[in-house]
Amino acid sequence: LRLNRSVPGNGLCAFNVRNIDAVVNGGAQDGASKGSFGGLLCILKGRNILGKKVDGSTGKSFAYGAISGTLIVQNYSDSRACVRMSGADVIFGARITGPVDDSMGNIATRAHLKGFAFEYMTGGRAVVLGDPGPWICAGMTGGVIYQCLYPEFNFTKESIERRLARGANVSIKKLSKEGLEDLKELLDIYIRELRNNFQEDEAKEVEALLEEANKRFVMIVPKPVRPPSAG
Repeated sequence: LRLNRSVPGNGLCAFNVRNIDAVVNGGAQDGASKGSFGGLLCILKGRNILGKKVDGSTGKSFAYGAISGTLIVQNYSDSRACVRMSGADVIFGARITGPVDDSMGNIATRAHLKGFAFEYMTGGRAVVLGDPGPWICAGMTGGVIYQCLYPEFNFTKESIERRLARGANVSIKKLSKEGLEDLKELLDIYIRELRNNFQEDEAKEVEALLEEANKRFVMIVPKPVRPPSAG
């Protein structure tokens, strides 16, 4: 399913299943891929009347409770992305391209994910090439987030720590060998879709990040839960 110059309404590909692939050149509204059970949803920028690539964003609760599937958003995603996600693969493709100044406050207004992302996440894999926004990972107990850093734009591990919710019991770790394999697998899919959409320049930018993966990316994973003491 390919939708050109389109912004479909709420619940696009909600409860999607295997072998149903959808590519949107434009955007999507709230609840896209909610409860996804397979297949592909790829939301990319679409060409406007002036021939410029624009949008590529989605509304609230993207991939809420998603169980499986491959889900891609090229640009912004509104609040509560990947809440209660338990097994899907998600790529957020927007990149940081200028200095980040958290001292300005109100991080959500300038972030690519607008708040509360990965809340109560229990499984799955996510790649975030841009700013994940504030209050992330509250109650996260499973899965992994591969987060890209941009020290040249003052976006570092400390920036991620400032974005963690109070209820986030997670660790920020160096990229492991398995993590590098995950990252290559997921970004190769994203790069392929960009090229299929005639976005060669953007595909090359993502490839450049991937080439520097070991120094660019960190893994956000839940800390082990300690069993209650016998006493």
